[in-house]
Amino acid sequence: MTIPNSTASTAENASSRLPAEEKRIVSELATNSNEPDSYFAVSKRWYASWRKYVNTPLGGGAAAPRPGPIDNSDIIETDPYLGRKSLAKEKAYVLVTQLVWNTLLEWYSGGPPIPRTFIYLYLSDSRDDDDDNDDNEAHIRDYYDMNKGELLDPLSNKSLEESGLVTNQDILLEVDERGLAGLVNLGNTCYMNSAVQCLAHTPPIHEYFLRDHAHQGELAKAFGKLLTELWSSGTNAVAPRVFKKKVDKAAPQFTGHYQHDSHELLLALLTGLHQDSDIVNVFQGQCKSSLVCPVCGETANTYDSFTSLSLPLPSTPTPSISLISCLEEYLAEEPLGPDNMWFCPQCKKQRQANKKLDLWKLPEILMFQLKRFRTSKYFLKKIDAFVDFPVDELDLSKYVENWESCLYELYAVCNHDGGIGLGHYTAYAKMIDDDNEWYCYDDSLVSPVDESEIVSSAAYLLFYRRVGSETETKSAEVSMTDDMDLS
Repeated sequence: MTIPNSTASTAENASSRLPAEEKRIVSELATNSNEPDSYFAVSKRWYASWRKYVNTPLGGGAAAPRPGPIDNSDIIETDPYLGRKSLAKEKAYVLVTQLVWNTLLEWYSGGPPIPRTFIYLYLSDSRDDDDDNDDNEAHIRDYYDMNKGELLDPLSNKSLEESGLVTNQDILLEVDERGLAGLVNLGNTCYMNSAVQCLAHTPPIHEYFLRDHAHQGELAKAFGKLLTELWSSGTNAVAPRVFKKKVDKAAPQFTGHYQHDSHELLLALLTGLHQDSDIVNVFQGQCKSSLVCPVCGETANTYDSFTSLSLPLPSTPTPSISLISCLEEYLAEEPLGPDNMWFCPQCKKQRQANKKLDLWKLPEILMFQLKRFRTSKYFLKKIDAFVDFPVDELDLSKYVENWESCLYELYAVCNHDGGIGLGHYTAYAKMIDDDNEWYCYDDSLVSPVDESEIVSSAAYLLFYRRVGSETETKSAEVSMTDDMDLS
């Protein structure tokens, strides 16, 4: 593959190269690499500073500083007895293709280069009942002195000496991690990519669609195929062109390559998938809406289903608010206006009533929308308030009538950086039941991210999954509406 001409830029003319241009070039190189076994390790600390630099939106406020030379000194350890150098055992680095490494090195200089040659080992998955696996997926290479060596045959009867291996010889075993593939931006489709990554890392969703189900609907078939590609071992990035066409057909409002709201896309996608499977019911909960007449105390209750809870944010500038305070504001009792009078069956006349919301039954997967976009007759405004939300434990027991315990943990976040029309969507997702590490999904680019970075003023959609034991303490016959979202 030929590196684009723009990569020939050096540090001398770095000022003429926009951060977005660097991001585009690296994304293309990472996506189109035809050397999947040629990787280099880059300090996670340095790479995170570069990612912040290239993700600064135009017109989005103060730009992140351009990082200095690549510094891999923090990911190299030296054995005090043998004097050999090796990578740090902890996940302090990210892997990039050789083309990406060469480009970053030309732009920033520094180093040292740390090649990571893959040793492929075929692993049998007990969930697979067929024999269609390709034996060529398994390769073991000599990795003496951190240099690429010859292929080793794990089924060979050769001795270690005959294979050219010596005492204290290093061999590198790297197992491809599934679920770490990016999505190519097809043109202002970051809103879709971030939403899909959050769904792809929703345990009941990806477990269901990764099974060999005969889906009936076109959208469900395309979504299942896309998730299969995203969770395939060794995949760097997937171009979701077929899936985008099916989305456009199922929800014509998303046709074309215009920027859209990620939350609206998610609701439309869940509605479309619901026609094929009940698995999306994991998002469905119930709210109790009560109308109370202050004069006589008469109360009327209705029960509505919801797929997400859309929490209002304060329009006035505030340094910090909490998710719980937003939820309490959402559930707070408020008087209905004089133009919205209620006929009280006790008083037998129109009365002004108070409206109160209560959480009646929470779903397995709980999605919050932080309502950052506020519309009026004349303008659209974004609220950049910092909302503090729990990562490890969200206890909603005191707000739910129908459950004794409601413990949740965060597993994904959809972020929106920048202003109206100039923003960019990304996603954070946790590899549950794997390494429990967090990763940033920025279109084609996927990189580790510290848990401390998850809570930010860019958070837009929060995805929680129920954990621990929960006991239903009440049973109620309630009327269900067909609404997928309670606004």
